[in-house]
Amino acid sequence: MRHSQLRAFDAVAREGSFSRAANLLNLSPPAVTIQVKSLEESYGLTLFIRSGGKAILTSDGQALYDKTRRFFIEEEEIQNYLSSSSALEKGHLKIAADGPHAALNIIAAFREKYPGIKLTVTLGNAETVRQDILAQRADVGITANCSESDRLVIDELSVQSMIALIHKDHPFAVRKMLSLSDLTGAPLILRERGSNTRRVFEKAVKELSLRYGNELELGSREAVREAVAVGLGIGFLFEHEVLGDDRTVAVPLKELANSNRDMVICLKSQLKRRVVEAFVSLARTFAGVKSHSRNISG
Repeated sequence: MRHSQLRAFDAVAREGSFSRAANLLNLSPPAVTIQVKSLEESYGLTLFIRSGGKAILTSDGQALYDKTRRFFIEEEEIQNYLSSSSALEKGHLKIAADGPHAALNIIAAFREKYPGIKLTVTLGNAETVRQDILAQRADVGITANCSESDRLVIDELSVQSMIALIHKDHPFAVRKMLSLSDLTGAPLILRERGSNTRRVFEKAVKELSLRYGNELELGSREAVREAVAVGLGIGFLFEHEVLGDDRTVAVPLKELANSNRDMVICLKSQLKRRVVEAFVSLARTFAGVKSHSRNISG
């Protein structure tokens, strides 16, 4: 067993792809493939299922990945301890975010303060971000309304309200406020299941015992904005996600004021890493709010 083999395996497991792992390690894809294949052959294990350009962990692979993540985190801590004067001058941080509105300003501030840290940012919905953190595919997440776990540190950064996005010629466009009950019978445009927007909306609808029909489901906030703009129905976004578009009007929803809480999240085990702690600390400061970490078993 060689360090280079474990490093290659860990990178492929983390990235879910041999080509992305090669880019992360500054190696060629064949070099990474050879390292992983040698590890598999040496111990008679199948660590990945290769499918459509993706590398999917087997049960043996997942068990080994849990160990290599701990190993390389400890290795990084040793390196930081032995060279504390150069800590945060170089390194790599992988960030998962459920949208650019809360993440990009913090990322820009982090890059300015720590220009030597390489940042990789992936975007997905809220559930994808949470799972990426739990599975250690990302080091830190910026997401919304994250459900608690005894493995996570969760810090609230800001609060937003949900709005109804309406075509400028719709009768509701002149309203100062809408109730969810006003929308019964109207064509609605919803985000995909797993998104925070969809989860918050459906929770409120269930609590009010309302029923809707004529729903169109779209997979991104950009698609929702454009669908509203061309008159396909009423969409739902959080206030910071609304862009200036003279084709649409944003109207607050009475029942969904302050319904979204932007958060920075990471694994408790990762917070002791200097680069993760630095990002979380900067996020708290940048948000300009008092931090309330929640280390609650769930």
